[in-house]
Amino acid sequence: MAHGAEWVKEGGFGVGGVAYLKRKSGGLLALVAALWLGLSAAGAVPAAPVPATRAPAPAAPPAPRPAIWLLSDDDTQIYLFGTIHILPPDLHWRSSELDRVVAEADELVLEIAETPDGEEGDELGALMLLGKDVPITHRVSPERRAGLEAMVAAAGMPIETFDSMQTWAVAVALAAMAVAQEYAGDSGVAPEDLTGVEEVLRADFRARNRPVSGVETTAQQLGIFSRMPLHVQRTMLESMVDAYLAGDTGIMDPGEDGWVRGDTDGIAAEMQQMPPELFVPLLVTRNRAWTQYLIARLERPGKVLFAVGAGHLAGDASVQSMLAARGFRVRRVN
Repeated sequence: MAHGAEWVKEGGFGVGGVAYLKRKSGGLLALVAALWLGLSAAGAVPAAPVPATRAPAPAAPPAPRPAIWLLSDDDTQIYLFGTIHILPPDLHWRSSELDRVVAEADELVLEIAETPDGEEGDELGALMLLGKDVPITHRVSPERRAGLEAMVAAAGMPIETFDSMQTWAVAVALAAMAVAQEYAGDSGVAPEDLTGVEEVLRADFRARNRPVSGVETTAQQLGIFSRMPLHVQRTMLESMVDAYLAGDTGIMDPGEDGWVRGDTDGIAAEMQQMPPELFVPLLVTRNRAWTQYLIARLERPGKVLFAVGAGHLAGDASVQSMLAARGFRVRRVN
């Protein structure tokens, strides 16, 4: 399965160094993707045979084509672009069409405009706490406890670190740490220095003095998780442990090939693996709200880049599908 997670071990919230919300952005949905969403990695295409006496020439990677759509009327153009919230080092993902849109757009709209800092970040981090200590090993089934302990040890954290955190937050943290470590690998890039699409786009627009806004707040996204039933939170955590015990590194290795190619069908198929308890609040409800935002935004002239997690722009519950159901035409341009 894929990811989209961001994790930084730097002591921001005083909860085992969870500083994700202070350093990274793009939404907690990205972290849950490490458990449920997944952007399927395509298998490598074998190179053509070459004579034994010659070394094969490195194959040139195909030009990136992450999907972009256009919603427009007479005086407004809104480009919809699905993002990945954390990227492997040196991944070539920017297409010429995206560069054109970035150069021409008047404003950028993300899931979250800015990441909280200082006291605000600490207050939001407190939402991840239980308010008491409950051993995290007691929140998974007995047969998974040893696996959870091994997984936490591999993350380089004392297991007691997680006793004061809500179960969903533990699952998110472990997923994010695993993804960051997997991506960093031997690249020489520290896990906390990995960036995502939102950070790159935000920097582009800031450099041009163009406005950046968001359709949600971090508190709203935290609230989605906090309201999840306890059995759903437990399922999230146990899914991580099961994958770890099975040696399924796919849950740690997002593999962004499908996204770079614009394979929205593959993304949609993976999204269907989410149980309804997650699918509805994380996608359906939020996509409805974003659809209403986009319809209202058409009332003002301008050219907008609307960049949100790729999972929101794939499948029958996508923002585009909801716009179409309301009578608005959205066409794919890349």
